[in-house]
Amino acid sequence: LQAYTKQAVTQVRGQLQRNDLPTAVQLHRYIHEVVRVIHKLSAGAPEPLCRELARCFDGVWDCVANAPLKGTTLSVAHLLFALQRLEALLLTGHSVSGVVAVREISSGIRQLIARTPFARIQQDLLRPGGVLVRGVQVNVAFSLAADSSHHTFSWSFRHGDREVEESVLYWDEHFDYGGSSCSDDGEGGGSGLENESDQEMAGASEGEGPASTARLPTEGEAPASAARNADSAPGTKDRGGRRSRARQRAAR
Repeated sequence: LQAYTKQAVTQVRGQLQRNDLPTAVQLHRYIHEVVRVIHKLSAGAPEPLCRELARCFDGVWDCVANAPLKGTTLSVAHLLFALQRLEALLLTGHSVSGVVAVREISSGIRQLIARTPFARIQQDLLRPGGVLVRGVQVNVAFSLAADSSHHTFSWSFRHGDREVEESVLYWDEHFDYGGSSCSDDGEGGGSGLENESDQEMAGASEGEGPASTARLPTEGEAPASAARNADSAPGTKDRGGRRSRARQRAAR
């Protein structure tokens, strides 16, 4: 799985440099083949890993059905975005199981934030000894931005030999953020991710890599439709303060 991902990423970037672009048909066929190979290579893998592999295609492709998402017009940027996510999952230099475990812990924290009422944040999340998530003590902090435009949740924990620190922006619909760009559109308040966050296209096989691409998105950059379609906890907002539908990305 790692070897296939490395080959695909390397070849896509090579094609990008040559500006060799696929047709729409080639692009669909290639993504379908990439997902098919991933399904084959991950057969029998632990469920958390399979879940993270599927998340790499959130907002890009229906990984479970191995079919295009309705309402999404695919571009090469979608493929590159998914490959970047696979690269971040499988080719970090850390053990894949460790990367998955870290993501599961951060996902658990995001879920806690999403379902914790504003009035109970101090009591439930900001405990001196941290909160226990999947057997790991996680230290959580909560602060208001200097310009009072938003709050920020940050958390840290140790997993194996790694010190992990992540953060997420947070808005509450009843808090007076005075002068911020937030507007109430009737949905509940909540949190939003800060960074968050991813050939011959036809007939590619396990021994083949992608054959053509377009502009490579910068690290962490999502195609517009992927950003619209990606899932997250209800009540999230984007960085501009506008409320968005449920949007969630796997934590790095």
